[in-house]
Amino acid sequence: MKALILIILAFIIYNLGLAMYYMIKDKGQGKNTVRFLTVRIAISFALFILIIFALKMGWLQAHSILPKA
Repeated sequence: MKALILIILAFIIYNLGLAMYYMIKDKGQGKNTVRFLTVRIAISFALFILIIFALKMGWLQAHSILPKA
């Protein structure tokens, strides 16, 4: 599950890079930038839902950042 999350995060960063590339190449006038940013937002939302689902199913365990007293 953790590997899947890392792959999805890498794909999100890849889409962000493509959006930046097309923003520079097309000087913000093309539709590619908007398309790649839209894909990034949709994948980010899906990842958020997947993480919540995995926590509820017990596939992932949440860890506290605070030390135990």
